[in-house]
Amino acid sequence: MSIRARRPLLLIALLCAASVHVWANPADHPSAADERRRALDRFIAKKKFVREPFYPVDLDEADRLRYESLVNQLAHALRRLVPSRQTKPVVLGMFKPVMKKFETAEVEDQDRFLLYLDELMEIFGIESSDGLLNQWRHGVDPRASMEARNAQALAAMTPDQRALLDRLQGMTAANAEATLRSVLGAPQSETEVLKVWTLPDDPASSLGLSIRGHAVQFVWMLPNRFLYGRRLP
Repeated sequence: MSIRARRPLLLIALLCAASVHVWANPADHPSAADERRRALDRFIAKKKFVREPFYPVDLDEADRLRYESLVNQLAHALRRLVPSRQTKPVVLGMFKPVMKKFETAEVEDQDRFLLYLDELMEIFGIESSDGLLNQWRHGVDPRASMEARNAQALAAMTPDQRALLDRLQGMTAANAEATLRSVLGAPQSETEVLKVWTLPDDPASSLGLSIRGHAVQFVWMLPNRFLYGRRLP
């Protein structure tokens, strides 16, 4: 997959994640702190910024180690938090100084860095950054009224795009993947939590499903044209 093609897919992943506004309070589960420490240990041990499907980049080893060190320093700092401090505002606040250090990185490295932040959010049960990640990387705040965004998207769609959207209106969380496969074929890219299709006659147009437990989000994005999204029932 080309780097140009990969960027909209990562934006879809982040927008989908940011569209779910749920916060699991760590204090509600006494054993959760131990599990988070184990998850953070596994995260720290993982080699980072290496070539993979969503990151087809061969970094200079010195740069790779520097970026890996920044991410691991953050993870170590989060690991040292006492349970009473493992709250959403504290965790997101600790992201900000590290994000600032990545401001001069290449955009592909910024994208991969944000996916590491998303992993850390999952470890702490945070399902939304309240726009922090997308505002930093793309200048897009997905908390803006979904109704307003969707209205703008509908106005920007061609008749053929509107017709396709009409065919997809009946999708539910249970049948969304099967519906998209029947209409568009196999996804261009897929993981357990993200599946993305492109239109054969419009490869810049990306349709994605973000799957987080029982929460399934549908997003259709055409860069510089529109962004349409909804959580499926």
